[in-house]
Amino acid sequence: MRQSCCTSSVVRSRFYLSLSALALVLCGSVLAAEEAPQTDQYEAPGPVNAQDFLPKSAFSGKKVFVDKTAQNDGLQNTYVIRAGTQEYEVKGSAGTMEFLQELRAINELRQISTSKAFTQGLKASAKGTYQSGKQIVRDPVGAVKKVPEGASKFFGRVKGFFNDDEEDGGQASSAGDTVKGLLGFDKAKAKLAARVGVDVYSRNQALQDELDRLASAAAGGGLAFDIGTLPIGGAVGVGLTVIGVQQTVDSLINDSSPASLRNWNEENLIKLGANRDLVFQFINHPWYTLRQITVITASLAAAKINPDLFLEFANKALTPADGRYFEQVAELLAVYSQKVEPLQSLRLQDGLLCAVDANGALIVPVSLDYAVWTPKVADRVDGLAGVVGGDSAIKAVKIYTDGKASERVRSELSKRGIEYQSVVGKTD
Repeated sequence: MRQSCCTSSVVRSRFYLSLSALALVLCGSVLAAEEAPQTDQYEAPGPVNAQDFLPKSAFSGKKVFVDKTAQNDGLQNTYVIRAGTQEYEVKGSAGTMEFLQELRAINELRQISTSKAFTQGLKASAKGTYQSGKQIVRDPVGAVKKVPEGASKFFGRVKGFFNDDEEDGGQASSAGDTVKGLLGFDKAKAKLAARVGVDVYSRNQALQDELDRLASAAAGGGLAFDIGTLPIGGAVGVGLTVIGVQQTVDSLINDSSPASLRNWNEENLIKLGANRDLVFQFINHPWYTLRQITVITASLAAAKINPDLFLEFANKALTPADGRYFEQVAELLAVYSQKVEPLQSLRLQDGLLCAVDANGALIVPVSLDYAVWTPKVADRVDGLAGVVGGDSAIKAVKIYTDGKASERVRSELSKRGIEYQSVVGKTD
């Protein structure tokens, strides 16, 4: 009997202890729930359907194509391009389409025979012996490669191509022939690049090697291949439709030497009121191709604003992706000024490059793929929301983008009185 009582007491003790433990656990759970952030407070970045952001052509290739799933970091997507046994990760839709087209162009250009046709082209070019500086050059391919480094700033002008003490009667003719020969190469290369839809000034060395190889032969008149038979590559990258800009850029790229193109950019930026030092840094910046510089200049000219603040920021680019971002921001500014409202000026807002339109609205041009509601995005949006009311000169805030945003992002913007407008779709 005692044993039974003892046993009963032990059971009751364990029961009460169990209740106490359960109460502590529940209490702790409640406290933890109160302290922990709500799981639905933010959206989680992750995999997205790449087909929602890129044209159908990106996925249709048999040899070179983009995977149908991309990874989003809250603002930008990272895509995987497959080329045979190789795969490449590229961040951003514009950068992905640009690199995809370069890979496809390299593949097409490598199909063109370099034997008989190329040899004939070199022989035809080599018939004209010319002078480069004080050195007699008989290698047209080698001479062309030297030009951007040594004489690019004098390229577009026959007069002054050599120093005065070098321009005697016999050498003047030689200098003129040199310029004509090099311009012939440039025109052939520009035509070839335009046909396959790539930037003739691309930093992709494999692409440059293929363009140089065929342009050298074509400039010599011996390339037994019709460029017109190549498949059309379309426009370079994924750009916005800025009235007049694309036509201006294409015309300049196709018809201008590198030196005259640089001069055009310099002159037009200065006409807009740009500081000469900023212009010099921008035109010589390592992370912008000459085509990108021309797109930016033409876009800023279309926006009709003093570009100093833009150039200050653009000159801080540290990667090719940074350069591409500023190119797209310049296009956004141009599109807004053409299709929505003229711009008054550029403005720095909490470290973000913005503009003010004729109605006093703060315009925030942002180039992105897909924005989701993350702490980073929320912090930026909250900062922008405080501008109206905090600055009497600003009547409204508008986010102007070339990308997409989640329903949550658009809802949060609306709650804060911030207008959201996307100007272009990423799919066909």
